[in-house]
Formats: sequence, C-alpha cells, structure tokens
Amino acid sequence: MSRFLFLAVLLAPVALAQMATPYPEPTPSPLAGLDYPQSLFPEEADHDPAVPLPESVLGFEVGERVATSEQIVAYARRVAEASDRVELVEYGRTFEGRPLVYLAVSTPDNLARRDEIQSGMAALGDPRDSDAGERERLIDELPAVAWLGYSIHGNESSGSDASLAVLYHLAADRSEQTRSLLSDLVVIIDPNQNPDGRMRFVNGVHQARGSQPNVDDQSLVHTGYWPFGRGNHYLFDLNRDWMYARQPETRGRIPHVIDWKPMLFVDIHEMGSQDSFLFSPPRKPYNPHLPPYRMDMAQRFADEQAQAFDAFGYPYYSGEWNENWFPGYSDAWAALRGAQGILYEQARIADDGVQRDTHLLSYQQSVHHQVLSTLANLETLQANRQRMLSNYAADRADLVSDDGPYSERSFVFPPSENQGRLNELLELLAIQEIETHRLTEDLRVSRATDVLGRERRDVTLPAGTLVVRNRQPAARLVAAMFEFDPQIGEAALEAERESVLKDGRSTLYDTTAWNIPMMFGLDAMSVPEHLDRGLEAIEPARVTAAPETAGDAIALVASGHDDRTVALAARLLERGLAVRANTRESELDGHELPVGSIAITRDDNRNIDDWQERVAEAAAELGLGVRPVGHGRAPGEKADLGGGYWQVLEQPQVALLARGRVNMLDFGSVWYLLDHRLGIRHSHLDENRAGWSDLRRYNVLYLPDRWGGSLPSGLVEALGDWVKGGGTLIASGSSAEALTAGDEPLVSVRTLQQVVGDDLSEYQDALHREWLAANDPLPAGIWGHAADSGVAYPWQGIRESLPDAEERKRREAWQRQFMPSGALVAARADREHWLAAGSGDFLTLLFSDSPVLMSKPPVEAPLRLGVYSEAETEARLVGWAPVPEGQELRVRAGGLLWPEARERIANGAWVTRERVGSGQVILFAHEPAFRAAQLGAMRILENALIYGPGLGADHPVELP
Repeated sequence: MSRFLFLAVLLAPVALAQMATPYPEPTPSPLAGLDYPQSLFPEEADHDPAVPLPESVLGFEVGERVATSEQIVAYARRVAEASDRVELVEYGRTFEGRPLVYLAVSTPDNLARRDEIQSGMAALGDPRDSDAGERERLIDELPAVAWLGYSIHGNESSGSDASLAVLYHLAADRSEQTRSLLSDLVVIIDPNQNPDGRMRFVNGVHQARGSQPNVDDQSLVHTGYWPFGRGNHYLFDLNRDWMYARQPETRGRIPHVIDWKPMLFVDIHEMGSQDSFLFSPPRKPYNPHLPPYRMDMAQRFADEQAQAFDAFGYPYYSGEWNENWFPGYSDAWAALRGAQGILYEQARIADDGVQRDTHLLSYQQSVHHQVLSTLANLETLQANRQRMLSNYAADRADLVSDDGPYSERSFVFPPSENQGRLNELLELLAIQEIETHRLTEDLRVSRATDVLGRERRDVTLPAGTLVVRNRQPAARLVAAMFEFDPQIGEAALEAERESVLKDGRSTLYDTTAWNIPMMFGLDAMSVPEHLDRGLEAIEPARVTAAPETAGDAIALVASGHDDRTVALAARLLERGLAVRANTRESELDGHELPVGSIAITRDDNRNIDDWQERVAEAAAELGLGVRPVGHGRAPGEKADLGGGYWQVLEQPQVALLARGRVNMLDFGSVWYLLDHRLGIRHSHLDENRAGWSDLRRYNVLYLPDRWGGSLPSGLVEALGDWVKGGGTLIASGSSAEALTAGDEPLVSVRTLQQVVGDDLSEYQDALHREWLAANDPLPAGIWGHAADSGVAYPWQGIRESLPDAEERKRREAWQRQFMPSGALVAARADREHWLAAGSGDFLTLLFSDSPVLMSKPPVEAPLRLGVYSEAETEARLVGWAPVPEGQELRVRAGGLLWPEARERIANGAWVTRERVGSGQVILFAHEPAFRAAQLGAMRILENALIYGPGLGADHPVELP
C-alpha cells in the first residue's frame, strides 16, 4: 500500500465525521396540558425577595421535575438561614446516612418561646399537674401546632416537592393572611420522610427518562422497577412502622411529634395515576380508640379543603376505599395521641405528566393539589384553634380520671427468661413514652384474661411483673397497641361480609390484628382494674447481663430461652469459634438449658487460646449473660454435654433471593433481621439468575414470599440438587406454596387445596400421633399374652365422618373466599423440636391468605394452627381434622377471622421441616419476619437460619 493510500485510509473517519451532519438537539413535541399555567401560590401572596426561591437551589421550578433528597435538604437549609420565621432541626439519619430534618415555621416570637409552647402543650396533654383555670389560660394563649408529613413512601414524590413550595410561601409571604396564620400556628414541615426510598425512586426516573416527555403511566419512568422506592433502605413501609418503631426514620421522628403535640397531623401520599384526589374523613370501620371529637372536626376540614378544590374545578373524594381500622398509619397513630389526622392521596404522576381518559395531568398540577390542600387545612386549623385545643385538653382530662373510659384496665407482663424479647418491649415503651411500672412484690388479682381470651381466677402476679396501666395520658394509644381483641362494629362487619360474598374481596386495607403482646410473642394478661399497689414507676430501658468466664471452665453456655442466644451463636460461628446447640433439655452446673441453648466448649476450641474472651466480647455486644460450666454431666435424663444431643453447628452461609416476583417487604424484613438482629454477612441473589449460580457457596437459602406464580424456570431443579447435597432451603408464603406444586415437587408437603379431594387419613393420623404422644396414658394389658380385639384406634371415637371428595372440594372452595386480610392465630408448639426453641407452649402468629400446609410423617410440623383447651366435648372433626375428646381448638387470637376460615386453617402446619437427601426444606405458611415486629415468629426463622445447617442437614467432616 502506498504512503498516500495509507494516509487516506487512516484519515477517512475524520473526514467523514467532518462531512456528516449530526442530528440536532431534539425539541420536545408539544403536548396540551403539559405546561401548567397556574401559580402554586395564592393570588394575594407578597413574597419577600430576601427569601430564596426553590429554583435558586433546584435549578428548575417546583414541580417541573422531581427534586432529589439532597436538593430538598439544601433548600431547607437555605431558607432556615434566610428567614427568621424558620428553624431547622435535624432529628436523625437514615441507614444510608442521609439527614432527616423538619422545619418549624412561625413568627419569630413564637419560635423564641418554643420551650414555653411545648411545656404548655405538655400541661394540656397531662392535666394531672395543673388545674382547670391554668388549662383555660393555655388554651387561650397557645398557638396550635400542625405537623405536615410529606412523602413517607419514597416513590410518592409530589408531596415532598409540594413541601418546598409550602415552605417558601410561609417563610416569604408578607400578606396579612400569612402573618396572622403564623401568629396563631406553629407549622412543622417534615419535607421528606423517606430520603433513601426517594433517592431510589429518583434514580429510577432519571435512568428511564428519554429526550421526549413520557405520559404513558405504564412506562418504566412512571412505574419504576424492583424494589421500587416505596420503602426505606431495608424496604420497610414506614407508614406501617409508627406503632412498632423498628426503623431509624420512625425512631428519630416520634420524640419530636410527642414534644410538639400537634393538633393537626397531615399524612401526604399518592395513589393510582388514573385516580383523582382523596382526603379524609375515612369510612368505617373506625378504630374504637380514636378520639370521639375527630369526626366533627374531620368534616370541617374536609368541607373547606373541598371548597379550595372547587375554586379550580379539581375533582376529589373521601371515604370509599379508605377505612380507619388499622392504627399503625401516620394519621391514625397521631390521632391516637390527640391530633386531627388527615390523609391525602394524590394521583401519582412521577414525571412530566400522565395521559388520562379526558386530558393530560401534569406533574406540576399534582404538586399544586398538594400545596392547595396544605394551605386549606392550615386555615381551618387557625379558625378552629381554640376549639381543638379545648377538645384535646378535655379528652386528656377524661383519660386520666377515675371514671374515664380506660380507668379500670391494666396490661401485665410477667417476668420472662427471654429477657431479649422483654428488652424489645421495654425499648418500645420508652420510644412511645408510655408510663410503665414494675411490681415490687407479689400481687394477687381476682380476674385476668390471657391473650387467647381465657379468663383466669385468683391470679398471683409475681414481683418483677411489668405493668402498663391504661389510665394514663397516652391511654388511647396504649389501648390501641395492647388491647388483645378489638372488634369491628356490626355495620362495617356486615359491609365486609357482603363484599366478600358479592365481589370476592375484602374492604379492609391492612391487617385486622396488630397488638404488641401477640406480635412480640410475650406472655401477657389484661387485668380489669387500675393496679395501684406494690408498684414502682420505671423508665423503661434494656436489661443487660454481664458475661461470666472462669479459667478452668470446660464450656461457656447461654440459655435457649433468650432470643439473643441465636445471634450469639451466629456471630461466634462467623468469628471462627466452634459452637454446639442442644436438641434435648439439659442442665449443667445448675444452669437450666432448654432446647436451643448453646455451649462453646474448651475441647472444640483447643486451637484458640482466647476463646473465652472472644465469647465474652460477643455476648457483651448483645447484653447477654453467658455462664461458665466446670462439669459436663447433667442430672437424670437430661443431655450430657458430650453426648449426641449437643450437636456441633455449622457456620451458616446465607443467601436471600431477590428481584423478579419476590415480595420486597418480606425480603427487606429478612435482610434487616440478618443485618441488625443476627449481625452476620450474607448474599442477595437475583431469582432469575440463581438457577445458574454456583449455589455451593451457600448452605442456607431463603426464598421470600412472592407475588404469585411459579418459581423461575430452572431454579427448582437447581435448588433440588443443592438441597440433596446438604443445603437448608427456607421458603415462606407463596414461595413455600410454589415448592409444593408441579408434577414432581421438591417436597412432600402439600396445601389443603391440593389434597382436599384425596384420602386424608394419613394427615388425620399425623394429628392423632402428635396428640397421643404427648397425652396418651399407657394402654391396659401391656404385659398380657393373648391377642384380642381390645386395641383402641383413635379415629373410632369420632362421631363424624368426612363428606365425599366432591363435597370436601366444594366446602374448601367456599371457605377459601373468607381467608383473612391479616389476623392473629394461635399455634401450638412442639417444645422438643429445635425449630420451636424459644416459643413456649404456643405462639400467636399472623396469618392472611396464606397456604394451609398439610404434613404427614416423616415431615415434621413444629407449629400447628390451633391450641387445645379443655372443654366438655366429644371427639369430633373440625373440617378435615380430628379434635380429641374433652378439647376445643382455639384458632383465632385477634382480628377478623371468619368461622369458615377458622375451620379451613385449623390444624394446618404453620411451619414444616422435612429431610430431602442430605439437606432439608423448611416451609413457613406466612412471612415470619413481617415488619420485623413478629418477634416470636422471627425466633423460629432465626433458629432455621442459624441452627439449621448443623441440626437439620448432613455435612462432611473436613480433613486438614
């Protein structure tokens, strides 16, 4: 090739590039309605130019696009620096390190007397230390406080953007209307309640946005993708966390809400993009503990909010799907503390705008709807300030009076060897600032009712019992959190039944049961009196124990009663120590060690000189007591330390399946559990790729609940090979059900729906065997020589027989339509099974439209639905299942569980464990880590995750 030709070839791309005509920058095609001409602010506004406009920080006008979490905080700080009407408070940090802030907006004089306002509200909130005259003066003088909570769900973005416009207007407007408003009110703006979730959402919008506006609400820019932006870092729904307070956003926020005691609490959301705008009041059912004055005021707020919308011709509605039964939402929780709780639900636009049947709704207009609603509500609060303060003060005085609605009830928690779980209760009581006492001596009460509704007579409460008296300023919240069995009113119940029968769906939006004792799995009773003898007031705080060591100890042990023992085992295994757990009750050197206890022995850890120090360090992190043992022999038939009942655990290598159709809430709860309760490393796998991953790296896999459908192609086969090789597979909810389905399912467990038309005798016999193993006296004639017909068969005494197969299928299908939206059920526990360690005789557990798991030997069912209780009854069938003579089966613990559903789920397994090759499969009917608040169920899951590889699966001895 000649030199000239070579240069021509070399330079050809440059020449072509110079000659080519590039595409011009695209100009967005015009869309009618995309540009919103209406100002976000009232016409009479006179804004001070010294206060920076939002666009000075954002780089665009409010509502033109979605602001990031960083931009929101940056603008909040700028306004607080520029305006003497604004104070910024940082009240916490998210898991990802983002600041959580609120802004107190009022006149400079009101802000200067912040402490005085808060102490005055405290006097109204607790009238025991003030007289009526003082309270009247406070009602006349105090400003009312409004708390505006924007976008607690991160992908419901218009609220936080609206907060910037509201902040600017209140800080900058010099009109007499706003001056008067701020003189009468302190407005708390919580502009971005979920910064981590919002940033996940914003990143998704940015990644999906093109050069042209997209107004198709089915497009990714509007829908987002797994795990979406609704939840926080751990994907928790923060609007379900107000009672349980598991997450830092909630824990940081609650003390400030309590200090300010707002009279108005607005919870600002979004809903389906083809909807309009919903606001309070809700429809029935109402939680029975909400303040009685709320409905009258709710109508006032609603009427004036509607008038504001009517002025622009914007559509709206209230009620319909929005009911007020579950007390764990922001507005309901705040109402239980005395505020007027108001919910907004704006049609979700996300970006640019959304095409609807008749017109295009722009994102900026959706932001205006939120601003308009906020300002209307603030004006209503101002007009009704004295009335609302007066209602609040009168209600609080009633709550602490001798003849108030909660004057004669106390909730009691006897001392427990599971101090870890009691610590969770104490911590929650402290966060919610609920008055708590402890008995200093034994106390006898004439009556008490347990969590299963069984009344007890002449009960002695031991010294150390925790007492939460319902007669206190926070009485309504106490009742909502701790009452065992609140019941829906008859009218709402009839509407619910009609909807189930007529439309095949529930009218209830969330779980119908939630109370703390049952969710936490604690022994508790309700006593119908205001206990006032032998009590000391306490500041609730965690109780810790110092670990003990001894140079000549042959082992250090920790009791399986305490949930923290599992976490200790997990952390020690990860740090290289050998740990044993017992599958039979033991007692060493006077230390009682139930099933699920652990021992770290000198013999197992001979190569680690400082093994005791390492154990003590890890135990101290958890505040858990460990005790030295110098003698390995147990009394009687209890397990000796060197025997087969103390098994060496294998370090769990855990992976969670994610993405695809995985329920992000269950995934997030288990992720949180592994990180913050157990404190161990683990991996997250894409369920669509897991079948082609090297699963040999893990010995525990958790399949979260899923949004229906079968597992991905190839995954079940890969899981089957992995389990047979020694893996521990754990699945919950719909994932558990998916493993029971197909032509060649991995497990022998089935669902009731799958087998109801088959021969059920083996499932019935499994129940007979379980009952008789625990309760059957020895039969007569054991040492006789003759064979005769005197042998008794357990099914012979049952007076009923199953209907034919077709009738069974028909009944099951009928019962299935009545499955709960979320109820608490009672499950009896096999205390000798390692999976049930820490559960006691029974647990109260959540159940919804969950699979009814059917098991027969050799499958094990450590927890079954229904607790036996003595009653004058014959042996009989309940649904498909036998119930012994002299027993009734208590299934419902709390919440709405129709009789048809109770019969359907009775005696189903809540958790199963079966051997598959050298491994095992553990199935949970319902998500055990639900909202990280179901502590009893979480213990069962922790047993499976940490003890499972050692106690339930085979693994080879590794040679050096």
